[in-house]
Amino acid sequence: MKHTRLTVLLLSLLLCIGLLTSCGGSGLTDEEISDIYRDLVEASYELNDIYYGDGLPFQHNESVMAYLTGIQEGTEGFRVSYMPVAEDSPYQYEADIRTATAEVFSDPMCSYLYTIGFEGMSTDADETVSFARYIEQEGILTVRIDLAEEALPLGRTYDFDAMTVIADEGSVIRASFPSFVDGEKSVDVKITIVKTANGWRLDSPTY
Repeated sequence: MKHTRLTVLLLSLLLCIGLLTSCGGSGLTDEEISDIYRDLVEASYELNDIYYGDGLPFQHNESVMAYLTGIQEGTEGFRVSYMPVAEDSPYQYEADIRTATAEVFSDPMCSYLYTIGFEGMSTDADETVSFARYIEQEGILTVRIDLAEEALPLGRTYDFDAMTVIADEGSVIRASFPSFVDGEKSVDVKITIVKTANGWRLDSPTY
């Protein structure tokens, strides 16, 4: 009798754990999760080029070139040149880029990207400096003209139909995708998305 009661108790406990686990998930189907990833990742490609790649196109007009000059400790000095973005660029103001970024990436990712894009970064370890990619001056958005020299290799794409959900914690989902670089099979990549007040956002880089 005691053995029977113990078995029933254990089964009830396992059932409760199963219910709690299911309730803790997002409630989305794999197809819905895949669609969310597809929309966000594909939207991130353009932003990857803005922040990591060649950057926005610029006007080739030396008469409107703007300069940012600084001295790096331990070096002779340097000058970084900026040009106004091209007139047909889809982004004409810093705010435009920030808005597009916030529609795709989480707040922590946005903070990091904004630093790369509009503030610049320095590394004390090797005393290197990376200047802001974009500077808005008197209402004119300018872009560094040497970005192609430090651009990361982009072009990674993903097979969203072959997604593997690693964890679904309700407001946080982690999934793995086969990736391809220039059409060639590459590594599987783990990407995290988080649910915010404005919808799902990428919490991982996608390049």
